[in-house]
Amino acid sequence: FMNETPPKLSVIVPVYKAEAYLRRCVDSILAQTFQDFEVLLIDDGSPDRSGEICDEYARKDRRVRVWHKENGGVSSARNVGLDHARGENVCFVDSDDWVEVDMLATICSFFQSKKQIDLLFWGFQYDYSQVQNDKKRKEETVLQYVYCDTAESILQSCCWLEEREMFGWTWNKLFRREIIQAKGVRFDEPVSLQEDHLFTLDYIRYVKNLMVVPYYPYHYRIVNDSLLNKQRTYDDLKKTRVLLLRH
Repeated sequence: FMNETPPKLSVIVPVYKAEAYLRRCVDSILAQTFQDFEVLLIDDGSPDRSGEICDEYARKDRRVRVWHKENGGVSSARNVGLDHARGENVCFVDSDDWVEVDMLATICSFFQSKKQIDLLFWGFQYDYSQVQNDKKRKEETVLQYVYCDTAESILQSCCWLEEREMFGWTWNKLFRREIIQAKGVRFDEPVSLQEDHLFTLDYIRYVKNLMVVPYYPYHYRIVNDSLLNKQRTYDDLKKTRVLLLRH
């Protein structure tokens, strides 16, 4: 690996008890029209066959690298991914979700459309195929194309995204690995609810510009006990706004 040119993109997938969905997730990443990427599958001590499935992909495709660790939660799994990522940019996909075949090509072309982008946001769609009862379907947020390169406009965009529950997720963003490494940005391991929020808030402090694009390639699978169904409370929202403003 030492002599290889680092890939443009590292895709980090934390894996836990994902046996039923993992193949669809990884297949959707490996089928990308864009080729210059690596996939890091981090098996977080899964009790099911997830770990074996990860190894199977690593044997078949040299872009796939696998780590097995003791169960420590999604934050520790993503951190292992960050410790080993080699790409210029980093994005995350959850093991029960899947992405459109042109996602990486499209986000890279957006990323290259400006001289510098420290953080790129895109949209997502909810996938209700697994939901038994007819839960109220959440509407997707309609995004507009935005490029911000002042502290004030970045803050405004972040607050707008926050109000629409688009800010915190890690899987609708492209991060620059240089910033993550230089500033030591990591997930807070004991935290398992809104851990992605804290990571984004930490990262945003070092961002000089960001872009939001009206593009929806990510499919977020809603399962009956999905975290998303635990609706965020208004107090959470206020707390995050305070954190944002403090930055």
